Amino acid sequence: MSMKETAYINAVARIRFNELSLLSSADMEQLITAKDTKAALAVLRDKGWIDHEGRQDIDDSFKQQAEAAWELLMEIAPDTDELRFLVVGNDFHNIKAALKSFVAQEPEVRSFITPSIIPPQEIRDAIFNKDRKDLPDFARNAIEKTYNVLVRTRDGQLADIMLDAMALDCMAEFAARTRSSFVTDLVELISATANLKIALRAARTGKGEQFLTDALCNTKTISRNELIAATLKGEEELKAFISNSTYGGAVEQLQKSAAAFEKWCDDLIISHISSAKYKSFGIDPLVAYFFAKQAEIKSVRIIISCKQIKLPAEAIRERVREIYV
Repeated sequence: MSMKETAYINAVARIRFNELSLLSSADMEQLITAKDTKAALAVLRDKGWIDHEGRQDIDDSFKQQAEAAWELLMEIAPDTDELRFLVVGNDFHNIKAALKSFVAQEPEVRSFITPSIIPPQEIRDAIFNKDRKDLPDFARNAIEKTYNVLVRTRDGQLADIMLDAMALDCMAEFAARTRSSFVTDLVELISATANLKIALRAARTGKGEQFLTDALCNTKTISRNELIAATLKGEEELKAFISNSTYGGAVEQLQKSAAAFEKWCDDLIISHISSAKYKSFGIDPLVAYFFAKQAEIKSVRIIISCKQIKLPAEAIRERVREIYV
Protein backbone atom coordinates (compact mmCIF):
# COMPACT_ATOMS: atom_id res chain seq x y z
CA MET A 1 0.00 0.00 0.00
CA SER A 2 1.47 3.36 -1.03
CA MET A 3 1.57 6.47 1.19
CA LYS A 4 -0.83 8.08 -1.25
CA GLU A 5 -3.36 5.29 -0.74
CA THR A 6 -3.06 5.29 3.06
CA ALA A 7 -3.73 9.04 3.10
CA TYR A 8 -7.27 8.19 2.00
CA ILE A 9 -8.11 5.79 4.84
CA ASN A 10 -9.94 8.39 6.96
CA ALA A 11 -11.69 9.77 3.90
CA VAL A 12 -12.93 6.31 2.93
CA ALA A 13 -14.30 5.84 6.45
CA ARG A 14 -16.35 9.01 6.01
CA ILE A 15 -17.58 7.77 2.66
CA ARG A 16 -18.71 4.46 4.14
CA PHE A 17 -20.73 6.38 6.73
CA ASN A 18 -22.34 8.59 4.07
CA GLU A 19 -23.15 5.60 1.87
CA LEU A 20 -25.64 4.59 4.55
CA SER A 21 -27.74 7.60 3.51
CA LEU A 22 -27.95 6.60 -0.15
CA LEU A 23 -31.36 5.37 -1.26
CA SER A 24 -31.60 1.58 -1.20
CA SER A 25 -33.35 -0.76 -3.63
CA ALA A 26 -36.27 -0.86 -1.22
CA ASP A 27 -36.41 2.94 -1.15
CA MET A 28 -36.45 3.07 -4.95
CA GLU A 29 -39.21 0.47 -5.09
CA GLN A 30 -41.22 2.51 -2.59
CA LEU A 31 -40.88 5.53 -4.88
CA ILE A 32 -41.81 3.50 -7.96
CA THR A 33 -44.93 2.04 -6.38
CA ALA A 34 -46.08 5.27 -4.75
CA LYS A 35 -49.69 6.07 -5.64
CA ASP A 36 -48.89 9.34 -7.39
CA THR A 37 -46.39 12.20 -7.56
CA LYS A 38 -47.47 13.61 -4.21
CA ALA A 39 -46.96 10.25 -2.51
CA ALA A 40 -43.53 9.83 -4.11
CA LEU A 41 -42.51 13.31 -2.94
CA ALA A 42 -43.68 12.42 0.56
CA VAL A 43 -41.30 9.45 0.51
CA LEU A 44 -38.45 11.73 -0.52
CA ARG A 45 -39.34 14.17 2.22
CA ASP A 46 -39.27 11.37 4.79
CA LYS A 47 -35.81 10.38 3.54
CA GLY A 48 -34.55 13.94 3.97
CA TRP A 49 -34.27 14.51 0.25
CA ILE A 50 -36.64 17.48 0.02
CA ASP A 51 -38.14 20.03 2.38
CA HIS A 52 -41.14 21.01 0.26
CA GLU A 53 -42.98 19.64 -2.74
CA GLY A 54 -43.10 22.47 -5.27
CA ARG A 55 -41.53 22.09 -8.70
CA GLN A 56 -38.80 24.59 -7.94
CA ASP A 57 -38.14 22.92 -4.61
CA ILE A 58 -37.65 19.56 -6.33
CA ASP A 59 -35.20 21.03 -8.85
CA ASP A 60 -33.33 22.76 -6.04
CA SER A 61 -33.16 19.46 -4.18
CA PHE A 62 -31.47 17.77 -7.14
CA LYS A 63 -28.86 20.55 -7.20
CA GLN A 64 -28.37 20.47 -3.45
CA GLN A 65 -27.84 16.71 -3.44
CA ALA A 66 -25.12 16.99 -6.09
CA GLU A 67 -23.45 19.95 -4.42
CA ALA A 68 -23.50 18.28 -1.00
CA ALA A 69 -21.74 15.21 -2.41
CA TRP A 70 -19.05 17.40 -3.97
CA GLU A 71 -18.61 19.46 -0.81
CA LEU A 72 -18.12 16.26 1.17
CA LEU A 73 -15.33 15.16 -1.18
CA MET A 74 -13.69 18.58 -1.00
CA GLU A 75 -13.76 18.35 2.79
CA ILE A 76 -12.29 14.87 3.17
CA ALA A 77 -10.02 14.27 0.15
CA PRO A 78 -6.27 14.53 0.87
CA ASP A 79 -5.72 15.88 -2.66
CA THR A 80 -8.77 17.64 -4.07
CA ASP A 81 -7.08 18.28 -7.43
CA GLU A 82 -7.31 14.56 -8.13
CA LEU A 83 -11.08 14.83 -8.13
CA ARG A 84 -11.38 17.64 -10.67
CA PHE A 85 -12.25 15.19 -13.44
CA LEU A 86 -15.57 14.53 -11.69
CA VAL A 87 -16.97 18.00 -12.35
CA VAL A 88 -14.97 19.44 -15.24
CA GLY A 89 -17.86 18.57 -17.56
CA ASN A 90 -19.92 21.20 -15.74
CA ASP A 91 -17.26 23.81 -16.54
CA PHE A 92 -17.62 23.01 -20.23
CA HIS A 93 -21.39 23.30 -19.92
CA ASN A 94 -20.92 26.71 -18.30
CA ILE A 95 -18.57 27.80 -21.09
CA LYS A 96 -21.25 26.76 -23.56
CA ALA A 97 -23.94 28.70 -21.71
CA ALA A 98 -21.83 31.85 -21.36
CA LEU A 99 -20.74 31.84 -25.01
CA LYS A 100 -24.33 31.51 -26.21
CA SER A 101 -25.44 34.37 -23.97
CA PHE A 102 -22.56 36.51 -25.24
CA VAL A 103 -23.42 35.90 -28.88
CA ALA A 104 -27.11 36.57 -28.17
CA GLN A 105 -26.12 39.72 -26.24
CA GLU A 106 -27.92 38.51 -23.13
CA PRO A 107 -25.84 39.64 -20.11
CA GLU A 108 -27.56 37.33 -17.65
CA VAL A 109 -26.64 33.67 -18.03
CA ARG A 110 -29.48 31.54 -16.66
CA SER A 111 -28.26 27.98 -17.19
CA PHE A 112 -25.06 27.68 -15.18
CA ILE A 113 -24.65 24.46 -13.23
CA THR A 114 -22.57 23.51 -10.22
CA PRO A 115 -20.45 22.02 -8.76
CA SER A 116 -17.62 23.10 -11.03
CA ILE A 117 -13.91 23.83 -10.92
CA ILE A 118 -14.25 27.47 -11.95
CA PRO A 119 -16.92 29.69 -10.39
CA PRO A 120 -19.46 30.16 -13.22
CA GLN A 121 -19.43 33.94 -12.88
CA GLU A 122 -15.69 33.97 -13.60
CA ILE A 123 -16.33 32.17 -16.88
CA ARG A 124 -19.09 34.62 -17.72
CA ASP A 125 -16.91 37.65 -16.96
CA ALA A 126 -13.92 36.29 -18.88
CA ILE A 127 -16.06 35.82 -21.99
CA PHE A 128 -18.03 39.05 -21.79
CA ASN A 129 -14.94 41.13 -20.92
CA LYS A 130 -12.79 39.30 -23.48
CA ASP A 131 -10.15 38.73 -20.84
CA ARG A 132 -9.42 35.03 -20.49
CA LYS A 133 -5.85 35.12 -19.22
CA ASP A 134 -6.74 34.18 -15.64
CA LEU A 135 -8.71 31.09 -16.62
CA PRO A 136 -7.14 27.61 -16.43
CA ASP A 137 -5.64 26.40 -19.71
CA PHE A 138 -8.44 23.92 -20.40
CA ALA A 139 -11.11 26.62 -20.18
CA ARG A 140 -9.16 29.23 -22.10
CA ASN A 141 -8.38 26.79 -24.93
CA ALA A 142 -12.00 25.62 -25.12
CA ILE A 143 -13.31 29.17 -25.36
CA GLU A 144 -10.78 30.12 -28.03
CA LYS A 145 -11.63 27.08 -30.16
CA THR A 146 -15.39 27.62 -30.07
CA TYR A 147 -15.70 31.40 -29.87
CA ASN A 148 -14.86 31.90 -33.53
CA VAL A 149 -17.22 29.09 -34.55
CA LEU A 150 -20.15 30.74 -32.79
CA VAL A 151 -19.35 34.27 -33.96
CA ARG A 152 -18.62 33.22 -37.54
CA THR A 153 -21.36 30.65 -38.11
CA ARG A 154 -23.89 31.23 -35.32
CA ASP A 155 -24.04 27.42 -35.31
CA GLY A 156 -24.87 26.59 -31.71
CA GLN A 157 -25.05 22.85 -32.41
CA LEU A 158 -21.51 22.79 -33.80
CA ALA A 159 -20.21 24.67 -30.76
CA ASP A 160 -22.10 22.25 -28.48
CA ILE A 161 -20.63 19.10 -30.01
CA MET A 162 -17.13 20.54 -30.05
CA LEU A 163 -17.33 21.46 -26.37
CA ASP A 164 -18.86 18.11 -25.43
CA ALA A 165 -15.98 16.25 -27.10
CA MET A 166 -13.41 18.54 -25.51
CA ALA A 167 -15.03 18.00 -22.11
CA LEU A 168 -14.62 14.23 -22.37
CA ASP A 169 -11.03 14.53 -23.58
CA CYS A 170 -10.29 16.88 -20.69
CA MET A 171 -11.92 14.49 -18.23
CA ALA A 172 -9.70 11.69 -19.53
CA GLU A 173 -6.61 13.89 -19.21
CA PHE A 174 -7.45 14.78 -15.60
CA ALA A 175 -8.33 11.15 -14.80
CA ALA A 176 -4.95 9.95 -16.06
CA ARG A 177 -3.25 12.16 -13.48
CA THR A 178 -4.79 10.12 -10.65
CA ARG A 179 -2.82 7.07 -11.76
CA SER A 180 -5.79 4.96 -10.76
CA SER A 181 -6.80 2.30 -13.29
CA PHE A 182 -10.24 2.29 -11.68
CA VAL A 183 -10.63 5.98 -12.55
CA THR A 184 -9.17 5.81 -16.05
CA ASP A 185 -11.26 2.76 -16.91
CA LEU A 186 -14.35 4.56 -15.59
CA VAL A 187 -13.74 7.60 -17.77
CA GLU A 188 -13.07 5.33 -20.73
CA LEU A 189 -16.52 3.76 -20.24
CA ILE A 190 -18.13 7.20 -20.05
CA SER A 191 -16.34 8.41 -23.18
CA ALA A 192 -16.93 5.26 -25.22
CA THR A 193 -20.64 5.08 -24.45
CA ALA A 194 -20.98 8.80 -25.21
CA ASN A 195 -19.40 8.13 -28.61
CA LEU A 196 -21.81 5.27 -29.26
CA LYS A 197 -24.80 7.51 -28.50
CA ILE A 198 -23.51 10.21 -30.84
CA ALA A 199 -22.73 7.73 -33.61
CA LEU A 200 -26.18 6.14 -33.44
CA ARG A 201 -27.92 9.52 -33.61
CA ALA A 202 -25.65 10.56 -36.47
CA ALA A 203 -26.40 7.38 -38.43
CA ARG A 204 -30.15 7.91 -38.04
CA THR A 205 -30.01 11.55 -39.10
CA GLY A 206 -27.48 11.19 -41.90
CA LYS A 207 -24.74 13.34 -40.38
CA GLY A 208 -21.49 13.54 -42.33
CA GLU A 209 -17.86 12.86 -41.59
CA GLN A 210 -17.04 16.38 -40.43
CA PHE A 211 -19.79 16.28 -37.84
CA LEU A 212 -18.48 12.98 -36.47
CA THR A 213 -14.90 14.24 -36.45
CA ASP A 214 -15.98 17.23 -34.38
CA ALA A 215 -18.34 15.32 -32.10
CA LEU A 216 -16.46 12.16 -31.13
CA CYS A 217 -13.86 12.15 -28.37
CA ASN A 218 -10.76 9.95 -28.21
CA THR A 219 -11.14 6.48 -26.72
CA LYS A 220 -9.00 3.37 -26.37
CA THR A 221 -11.59 0.58 -26.31
CA ILE A 222 -13.28 1.47 -29.58
CA SER A 223 -11.49 2.97 -32.56
CA ARG A 224 -12.70 6.48 -33.33
CA ASN A 225 -11.80 6.20 -37.02
CA GLU A 226 -13.47 2.81 -37.37
CA LEU A 227 -16.55 4.10 -35.56
CA ILE A 228 -16.77 7.04 -37.98
CA ALA A 229 -16.39 4.71 -40.98
CA ALA A 230 -19.12 2.37 -39.71
CA THR A 231 -21.48 5.26 -38.94
CA LEU A 232 -21.15 6.67 -42.44
CA LYS A 233 -22.32 3.31 -43.83
CA GLY A 234 -25.65 3.54 -42.02
CA GLU A 235 -27.33 2.35 -38.86
CA GLU A 236 -27.28 -1.38 -39.61
CA GLU A 237 -23.58 -1.36 -40.45
CA LEU A 238 -22.95 0.62 -37.30
CA LYS A 239 -24.85 -1.89 -35.16
CA ALA A 240 -22.86 -4.73 -36.74
CA PHE A 241 -19.65 -2.90 -35.87
CA ILE A 242 -20.78 -2.32 -32.28
CA SER A 243 -21.86 -5.97 -31.88
CA ASN A 244 -18.27 -7.07 -32.58
CA SER A 245 -16.77 -4.56 -30.14
CA THR A 246 -16.32 -4.49 -26.36
CA TYR A 247 -19.77 -2.94 -26.21
CA GLY A 248 -21.63 -5.65 -28.12
CA GLY A 249 -24.31 -5.86 -25.43
CA ALA A 250 -25.58 -2.47 -26.56
CA VAL A 251 -27.11 -3.91 -29.72
CA GLU A 252 -29.56 -6.17 -27.86
CA GLN A 253 -30.74 -3.19 -25.84
CA LEU A 254 -31.08 -1.03 -28.95
CA GLN A 255 -33.44 -3.62 -30.38
CA LYS A 256 -35.67 -3.09 -27.34
CA SER A 257 -35.71 0.71 -27.27
CA ALA A 258 -33.57 3.82 -27.08
CA ALA A 259 -34.46 4.08 -23.37
CA ALA A 260 -33.20 0.53 -22.76
CA PHE A 261 -29.91 1.41 -24.46
CA GLU A 262 -29.50 4.57 -22.37
CA LYS A 263 -30.16 2.56 -19.21
CA TRP A 264 -27.64 -0.08 -20.30
CA CYS A 265 -24.98 2.61 -20.70
CA ASP A 266 -25.66 4.01 -17.23
CA ASP A 267 -25.74 0.56 -15.66
CA LEU A 268 -22.29 -0.16 -17.12
CA ILE A 269 -20.98 2.70 -15.01
CA ILE A 270 -22.64 1.41 -11.84
CA SER A 271 -21.32 -2.08 -12.50
CA HIS A 272 -17.80 -0.70 -12.78
CA ILE A 273 -17.89 1.48 -9.67
CA SER A 274 -19.36 -1.32 -7.55
CA SER A 275 -15.90 -2.84 -7.15
CA ALA A 276 -14.94 0.17 -5.00
CA LYS A 277 -17.31 -1.01 -2.25
CA TYR A 278 -14.66 -3.49 -1.18
CA LYS A 279 -11.73 -1.05 -1.01
CA SER A 280 -10.60 0.53 2.24
CA PHE A 281 -8.11 3.07 0.91
CA GLY A 282 -7.25 5.13 -2.15
CA ILE A 283 -9.29 7.52 -4.29
CA ASP A 284 -11.61 4.89 -5.78
CA PRO A 285 -14.31 4.80 -3.05
CA LEU A 286 -14.62 8.61 -3.16
CA VAL A 287 -15.10 8.56 -6.90
CA ALA A 288 -17.58 5.70 -6.65
CA TYR A 289 -19.64 7.54 -4.04
CA PHE A 290 -19.88 10.63 -6.23
CA PHE A 291 -21.04 8.63 -9.24
CA ALA A 292 -23.43 6.64 -7.06
CA LYS A 293 -25.00 9.89 -5.90
CA GLN A 294 -25.29 11.13 -9.49
CA ALA A 295 -27.00 7.86 -10.47
CA GLU A 296 -29.34 8.16 -7.50
CA ILE A 297 -30.29 11.71 -8.50
CA LYS A 298 -30.91 10.59 -12.08
CA SER A 299 -33.14 7.71 -10.98
CA VAL A 300 -35.17 9.91 -8.65
CA ARG A 301 -35.57 12.46 -11.44
CA ILE A 302 -36.79 9.72 -13.79
CA ILE A 303 -39.27 8.38 -11.23
CA ILE A 304 -40.75 11.80 -10.49
CA SER A 305 -41.02 12.64 -14.19
CA CYS A 306 -42.76 9.31 -14.84
CA LYS A 307 -45.15 9.88 -11.95
CA GLN A 308 -46.08 13.26 -13.35
CA ILE A 309 -47.19 11.68 -16.63
CA LYS A 310 -48.86 8.80 -14.76
CA LEU A 311 -46.78 5.92 -16.14
CA PRO A 312 -47.48 2.57 -14.44
CA ALA A 313 -44.96 1.13 -11.99
CA GLU A 314 -43.72 -1.53 -14.41
CA ALA A 315 -42.88 1.06 -17.06
CA ILE A 316 -41.03 3.16 -14.47
CA ARG A 317 -39.13 0.13 -13.21
CA GLU A 318 -37.80 -0.49 -16.73
CA ARG A 319 -36.32 3.00 -16.82
CA VAL A 320 -34.77 3.23 -13.37
CA ARG A 321 -31.01 2.66 -13.22
CA GLU A 322 -29.16 0.12 -11.13
CA ILE A 323 -28.12 1.46 -7.75
CA TYR A 324 -24.77 1.31 -5.95
CA VAL A 325 -25.80 0.20 -2.45
